[in-house]
Amino acid sequence: MAELGFAEETQFICSDHVFLTRSNHVRDLCARFVKNGGRLYDVLSRYDTLTLYALGRDSANAGSVNRMVVPFLKAGGITDEAAYNFCKSTTVLMPNADKVMRYISSQMPAFISSESYEHHLMPLGDVLGVPYANISCNLFSFDATKVSRPDAKALRSIASSIINARLTDEMYSVTQSPYLNKFDSKLVDMVDDEYTKRIAKMDFLDQLKRDVKIAGNEKAYSVLELCRKKEIDMGSTIIVGSDESDYPAMDLVRDSNGLAISFNGTEYAVRGSNVAILDENPITVAVLSMEFYNGGIESVYDMIDNWNIESLRTRSCADRNLMNKFLAQFPERLPEVYKVDDDNLRDVTIKSAAYRKRILV
Repeated sequence: MAELGFAEETQFICSDHVFLTRSNHVRDLCARFVKNGGRLYDVLSRYDTLTLYALGRDSANAGSVNRMVVPFLKAGGITDEAAYNFCKSTTVLMPNADKVMRYISSQMPAFISSESYEHHLMPLGDVLGVPYANISCNLFSFDATKVSRPDAKALRSIASSIINARLTDEMYSVTQSPYLNKFDSKLVDMVDDEYTKRIAKMDFLDQLKRDVKIAGNEKAYSVLELCRKKEIDMGSTIIVGSDESDYPAMDLVRDSNGLAISFNGTEYAVRGSNVAILDENPITVAVLSMEFYNGGIESVYDMIDNWNIESLRTRSCADRNLMNKFLAQFPERLPEVYKVDDDNLRDVTIKSAAYRKRILV
């Protein structure tokens, strides 16, 4: 394309969890290889969110939970082969995710940016038809991660200490609570004492920080790097996210008048977006992405303002065949789609969190 003098004008970047896959493979790996591992992941994930978005610690980085659980997985006996086979056999795609991703990839450069492990992203890329070169994730080896027997024993003790922490759904930024509630405060103190301080003395920590380094901030940097390499403006970028770790990258795109879509997002995914979708089927993302590709963010807003079956049936659009397929899948009621602004942020956040909880149970 470049040699022929054609420049790519729009790019598409997405995360994997919730938009492409229903399963959280890191949590699933914890549940499979660590005693009470699912609960352990939930506690550390909550700690991850609280230390960054509620307490504002400089050292916090959304998505770091995927690094925090690696020692527990290693102590549980995981290997690269076991992780790869487990992820490949248990990954559950969202409805039509493979068709949607292949379609978008045929229209514009498409990338997956994730803090997930390569053991999950590589087979997922094969299913979706996304080249490995277009996937950013944590490239590391469980087999090369060395955890001594004394450290493994200590890690099992740490896990048993923190899994009983009580989890809450308090949304501090939206409700503007001035302090952590007593349960979240106790959780942070417990993980600080039982995990952060004790693991700092273990030999594998430096290797862990070096090898498992991609989280929310790095995902934002990857968007900046893609814009530089592809010579595509941030305002011509589409990004789709669902988790707290997607906020930094989504915030960059939204502030540049690009299209930042929260797809069944958590609180901070919604906060980083200018458009929120509540539905299981990613085809809605394809429809809005083509509208953005054709007319920019104002055209997307206009479509949402006229978000009804009759209007979409007669509306001029970039791909009438895609629109017809979309309408055929929703003959009676369209998915919920919102323009996100300060006036409706709280309501959309609550609706998105409730819908997300329902479809992921």
